[in-house]
Amino acid sequence: MEEISLREILDLLQENWKMIVIIVLVFVTLAAVGTTFLIDKTYNSSTTLIVGKPEGYTSTVSDTANELRINQQLVGTYSEIAKSKSVMTQVNSALNLGLSDGQLAQMITVSTVNDTELIKISVTTEDPVLAASIANKTAEKFMTNVAELMKINNLQIVDEAVVNSSPVGPNLKLNMAIAFLMGIIISVGIIFVKEALNTTVKTVDQLKNLAGDVSIIGVIPDCDELTLKGGK
Repeated sequence: MEEISLREILDLLQENWKMIVIIVLVFVTLAAVGTTFLIDKTYNSSTTLIVGKPEGYTSTVSDTANELRINQQLVGTYSEIAKSKSVMTQVNSALNLGLSDGQLAQMITVSTVNDTELIKISVTTEDPVLAASIANKTAEKFMTNVAELMKINNLQIVDEAVVNSSPVGPNLKLNMAIAFLMGIIISVGIIFVKEALNTTVKTVDQLKNLAGDVSIIGVIPDCDELTLKGGK
């Protein structure tokens, strides 16, 4: 296989720069139009809960450190309960969503803040009002299930979910950046494929590689070279 130098690669790209620009512009334009008009916007709302002391419970100062450690351990267990089938079924029924438990669970993200007693329930949907409703109802049913399963009432809501009218997706800038990179990669790929399939001999070195040890009688100069030198 014939090797190609860096200089030849740069020359090849320079010769075909118009094609690169056109392909990149097409990709970026399609990404912008598709993201703006074809992909539905999504909205996110979240509610935050804290694992604290049970109602009516009092403790001494010496118990505080142990309670904090235990509560942090409970956060992991509670997070699993928040997306359990039982909670999803109850939320589905309460809000009349008509979704499967799996579909509802895909809308919900339950996360914990490292080394804290906080649990965050986030919901992403195409309806900002619905997102807030699902988040708050999930928190409500979550607290009920924890109280029934763990026989302890130590969850409190820190922040309720509110309607967020600013969409979180799709990401226009990210999609355009990806389209830009794809446009460059594909256009450069097309250029190299065309060059590989092109059997035209363009240089003396290429002729020598093809013909072997032969004498070159003469070289017909390129018209552009003659123009640069003032030839007519």
